[in-house]
Amino acid sequence: MVQLYNLHPFGSQRVVPCKQEPAQFCCGHDVLFVASAAASCGVEVFAVRREGHCEPLGSFATLGPVLRMAHSRAGDYLVTIEEKSKATFLRAYVNWRCMSAGSSRVCVRMVGHKMEESYTETLKEQMSIVEMALSDPPLCISCCPVNGDLLVGCRNKLVMFCLKYLVINQNLTVLDFERSLILHIDNFIPAEVAFYARHIAITTELDVLILKLDLIQQSADRGDFHCTSLNSVKSTHDSISSLDITAVAVYLLGIDDSFLLTSCVVFFPSRHFTPDQSPFGFCEETKLHSVQFLPVYQTGKCTCVERSEQAVLTPQFLHVITSESLQCYTVRCSAAAARDEDPYIDTTVKACPPVTLDVCTLRMQLFIGPRAICHYKNHIILLTKADTEDITERRKPSRRMLSRKADSNKSRTNSESEPGWNLYIINTVSTIQLYREMVDYSRTYENVRTESCIHLLSEAHLLVRAAVTDPSFFKSDDKEELLRAFKESCAFLGDCYSRYDYHLALPYYRMSGLSVAEVLERLASESGEIQMYEKGLIFYLTHSLNEELNEELSKELADKVLQIFYLADPMQLPHIICSPCMKNVCPLTAVKYLRKVEDIMPSVVLTLTKAFMALKMGDLTMYECEMNSHKETMLACGFIGQPKLLRECKEGIVIPTEFAVHLKALQPGLLVAATVALHENSKIELEEADMFFKVLCNNGEDMVPQLLVDFWEALLVACSQEEVLQELLLRVTYQYVWRISKKQLPETKPLKTTEDLINSCDHFGSIFPWVTFIMSMESPLDKDFPEDISKLQSILCGQSIDITAALPILEPLAAAGNVGLTVRVLCSTHLGKYEESIDQLLRQCPAAAVLYAQHELKGDSRAVWWNKLLPELCERARLTGSDCPVLISSLKETLSVVAMELELWDFLSLLPEDGTAAFFLPHLLHCSQRKQLM
Repeated sequence: MVQLYNLHPFGSQRVVPCKQEPAQFCCGHDVLFVASAAASCGVEVFAVRREGHCEPLGSFATLGPVLRMAHSRAGDYLVTIEEKSKATFLRAYVNWRCMSAGSSRVCVRMVGHKMEESYTETLKEQMSIVEMALSDPPLCISCCPVNGDLLVGCRNKLVMFCLKYLVINQNLTVLDFERSLILHIDNFIPAEVAFYARHIAITTELDVLILKLDLIQQSADRGDFHCTSLNSVKSTHDSISSLDITAVAVYLLGIDDSFLLTSCVVFFPSRHFTPDQSPFGFCEETKLHSVQFLPVYQTGKCTCVERSEQAVLTPQFLHVITSESLQCYTVRCSAAAARDEDPYIDTTVKACPPVTLDVCTLRMQLFIGPRAICHYKNHIILLTKADTEDITERRKPSRRMLSRKADSNKSRTNSESEPGWNLYIINTVSTIQLYREMVDYSRTYENVRTESCIHLLSEAHLLVRAAVTDPSFFKSDDKEELLRAFKESCAFLGDCYSRYDYHLALPYYRMSGLSVAEVLERLASESGEIQMYEKGLIFYLTHSLNEELNEELSKELADKVLQIFYLADPMQLPHIICSPCMKNVCPLTAVKYLRKVEDIMPSVVLTLTKAFMALKMGDLTMYECEMNSHKETMLACGFIGQPKLLRECKEGIVIPTEFAVHLKALQPGLLVAATVALHENSKIELEEADMFFKVLCNNGEDMVPQLLVDFWEALLVACSQEEVLQELLLRVTYQYVWRISKKQLPETKPLKTTEDLINSCDHFGSIFPWVTFIMSMESPLDKDFPEDISKLQSILCGQSIDITAALPILEPLAAAGNVGLTVRVLCSTHLGKYEESIDQLLRQCPAAAVLYAQHELKGDSRAVWWNKLLPELCERARLTGSDCPVLISSLKETLSVVAMELELWDFLSLLPEDGTAAFFLPHLLHCSQRKQLM
């Protein structure tokens, strides 16, 4: 469906002062080429200035009438298909500006001709005509705007010429061409071709084929291109068959005979489609008239009320000529390009009107006998030619929608004697001007509940978006105005969608850069009262207020938001009230609305929100009443529903709320439990929680408050993620070690004792008897920090901590008396270094050696009893004699254990040769009797 609007995309028009009737014309970078239809064959060149002024630059003769012509910006050459004596010629006019400068010298040469040094020196000041011989007559041409390559369509084949820059000497570079590809297509006569950056489009009267060229491999023994894959997409009409690409061959002409290009080309994917046809038979007037590539994408369907003759496509419009008018249609280039760049563009952050949006006709400008059209920047060049019987009608005022503004110099005297044709340059209005007109036009629909307002504003948005995404945008003089228009168009679309049941109000308002307050004031100013029930507005406010915005609404706007949500979505009230934007909301008003909602559907989150408002009012009685209405476990889980009750975020910094400050002072256990619940439900990250407690406790960046350690300990109880567990174990270990080594007491009493942690958490193990024995031999250092020491030892007695990662953290306690001894021995035990552990114990606390062995030397490590502990005790007892009763006692216990484990002869072999028989004999006897009993 096509929407029709009476807008004004066309501005002033001027007549090109041609001396002869135009047969062909095309636009260059800043010039207009016009080939005459008269017997005197030639091309006139005009400079196109601002506002469509045309100044003649000169002219040059051609070999014969020009059938086709095209200009390449790359290389600045003009290529033509000319006819003479019923033969057609392909010619490229290089350095043609010399003719415009007054030089009459012309050089004609064949493509690839090797120019002599003396001959080429003259090329600087003369135009060169490069003739390209073909075995078949050329039918159509196209120049690639990227690299200047030339594509020629002939019967059953396409020929591609690569543009070359030949460096003759330091001061002279000459353009030349090299035939690089011939594509043979059976039973195919191209009517038009288009060429753009390895993409080829070919049309016949009823078919369009689009190919893409890609280099896939190289061959050392041949220089041919091959078509290895071609998939066609057929028309919906079965009578139109796909095209048959039968063979591809390449001919390469280098500077010398040794130059060869060995490579292959694959064409994929291809597209083959046809126009719709009548089911009652073939219509003779159904033909494809033109094909064009644009470096963005377009889609949509235009329906002309008349038969279309020709069209040109720009990033913003499709200009179509019919037998009586010039028509301007909108296109979807910018929308399709945006989705090609970002397929997921329609989010809560950004959006773009759909590619499937109905096309609209902006204008139908009447002309008599439009024949041809082309486009250059903001100019449309239009050729009109009336039939003899139409000349009188042409002069009637009623048939002229635009007054004809001829140039003041009236240089076209010859044309007056040859009436009936004109070559116009029509200026399109600026993007900003047309955008403003579209916005003004849309206001006729804004109070009507239809899609027309959104449709026209979407067109205005796409118009500005195309200008903003154009590569020349950053060099544009009206860049700032275009950016403002883009944001304004987003705001207008946001206004429209806020009045409908759409979610698109959110992304468009965000792209507009408007604050929440500006949006609310904007909607109130438009209608006198905010539309409270519209889902588009509710959706926008819900998402915006639930985000971390650095914006605070005024008391009036905050109260208005409360009223809106109470009427539209009351269950969202607790979440809206906790938004940072709502800091200035009246607590009494908020409690009034919350109580009304509680009567309908009570919840823990709602109770916590009321308690929060009570704190804001300073009503501690109401606060206690609300907090006592649920168990502490329920309250902790209630914070999961709205984490902003405890913390907010400003510029990436986590800031505790008044509620969190109050809980820290009176209910720290609830605060820690709530934060653990938030972490376990992915509402807060570990690093965010660290920052939260540091800011809450007003500690420095390097200081760890006890409340944060309490959080880590509580999280160890609840957490099941291995990576997080190891991180937490290392953190609490570091903190225990730091406080023990620095003799630093916690600033507040820990929430959990060692016994609490052992009973509730598997990661804290029961402290081993030999550790308890060593610690019973207290030192002054050990008395000061019993809780930190016991928690550290409990972690090391557990099986969860990665001891290898913990070793550097434990290093400061290496020489810390009995604490250091227990830490070192526990680490050695974790690593399976039992003999090293026994050595350390025998040196510093021999009385604990046997206790250690009884607890640790089991299973595969039991042999350490007789391989390490027994020999060491025997040696130490021999050296000290009876002066060390601890060693003697430990030796006896060790002998009792070994006697129960070994055979008699093995046991006897371990005893020292110089030992006292009376001391060892009871153990030998016990070992012998055990054997007899077995």
